Amino acid sequence: MGISDVGGDVVSMAGQTVKVVVKGAAEIGADVGLVAGWTVDGVIEATREIGGNTEEVAKEAVSGAIEAAGTIGNMAVRSAMNMLVGVIEGVKEAASSLLPKIQTGPIPEN
Repeated sequence: MGISDVGGDVVSMAGQTVKVVVKGAAEIGADVGLVAGWTVDGVIEATREIGGNTEEVAKEAVSGAIEAAGTIGNMAVRSAMNMLVGVIEGVKEAASSLLPKIQTGPIPEN
């Protein structure tokens, strides 16, 4: 049973999940940036596995990570942003590899 099975929205749950994990990491003194990167990567991978919209989930998860880090302090925001750049680049590359290649040259006649 998953989020969508109980009427939940996968995209908003991704953001909420990251917020809770990042805040929890700060409470126990863990590296907020590292935890943010791992968590965002995890929700994106889980979404990919269920065939969900990874780009929307990535946007929401990153937003949640930055928002949570913002409640902790400027250093947490910088650390999270530095870790998230690599995660988002990976999503962009994966998404573009899934898109059909555009054919160049003359348009075929029907």
